[in-house]
Amino acid sequence: MQVPIETVQETLTAAAHKFVTEPEARYFARLCLASHLKKAPRMKPLAEAVADLKVWQAHDRRQVQIVADKPGALVLNFNGLAPSLKIRQVHDELERRARDNGIAAVGFYNSAGVVTLNMWADGLAQRNLIGVSMFNGGTECCVPHGGRRGVMGTNPLAYAIPTADEPLALDMATTEIPFFDVRNAKADGMPLPTGAAVDGSGRPTTLAADALSDDGVANLLPIGGGFKGYGLVCLIEVLTGSLVRSLLSHEQTSGWHPPEYGCLTLAIDVASFTESDRFKQAVSDLAAHLRAQPPAEGSPAVSVPGDRGHAKVADAMAAGVVDMADGTWEDLRQMAV
Repeated sequence: MQVPIETVQETLTAAAHKFVTEPEARYFARLCLASHLKKAPRMKPLAEAVADLKVWQAHDRRQVQIVADKPGALVLNFNGLAPSLKIRQVHDELERRARDNGIAAVGFYNSAGVVTLNMWADGLAQRNLIGVSMFNGGTECCVPHGGRRGVMGTNPLAYAIPTADEPLALDMATTEIPFFDVRNAKADGMPLPTGAAVDGSGRPTTLAADALSDDGVANLLPIGGGFKGYGLVCLIEVLTGSLVRSLLSHEQTSGWHPPEYGCLTLAIDVASFTESDRFKQAVSDLAAHLRAQPPAEGSPAVSVPGDRGHAKVADAMAAGVVDMADGTWEDLRQMAV
């Protein structure tokens, strides 16, 4: 169904305000809605937001615990709560510490998980900070180089870089395709892209049924299918595992168990390194230069990270409505009462 954007934002805010302060609730609602406009229908961030609200509703007496506090670093134990409702607090801490130190990091563990990662970086770019966020959710998805069975998660990575125009922004799994792509392909009987997965013997396959077993193991290849992509997956694994007091893949329970996963978000204060406006204009000029390159045969144009998402948001804002599943909207409306 289609719901006016303003109505969705106010309803999200009202529902979240039952658990966090009004400024935190409004910040959460704004970033969740923007993420949905960018990613739907391939992903459903508003449905994830409603799921996060339900976690807080079920555990409203729990509190987030600070377990490490240094000038440039903070580690949080979310005690099973959904971190998205505290995203403003995390961004406030990152901004304050990055302004003082140039770079700051917040890690957290024992949470209800992060499905929509881009908002953890996007909100920082809106503060003239470079935001980088990563998460090691899910086990048995990424095949180690030379292997035949998924071991690590899809280990997504997101960044957002402020410019004089729209931020450069990327949110991607560090496997060749994300888990939900292989799951959907298996359900729909559709082929996988070449070079995205292997079967149980480690042979390349485009058959989703061969890549995704009944017990949920997904034999996905790292980005590029080779050792370089594998190295990136391993880096994120460590930064979002032991470093933030969470678990590494070989220590995790098979399947989807969010309290066992960790997240690390970094903020870089541009003004601590160089003049902010000059930096942003330089990045905008780079983006314009890239877009001006002659496109390859069959390609409509050259783009830069974030172009597609920004265009989708602009179209949705012009239309003034957001598409939501009937059940998601009804759940949200009832939670806001």
